[in-house]
Amino acid sequence: MSEGGPPSAPESDIYTVLLAIAAVFVLAATVIISVKSQQLFGHWLPLGA
Repeated sequence: MSEGGPPSAPESDIYTVLLAIAAVFVLAATVIISVKSQQLFGHWLPLGA
């Protein structure tokens, strides 16, 4: 093992920001698909009964 102190924390949380942006895009796509499905098929789920 290497000697020295504990590893330093990253200066920026870029991966956290990217994860948040990806989550927003997935949520937006889900809403858009649901609305389009409602308009085209008359119900929220494309395979709905």
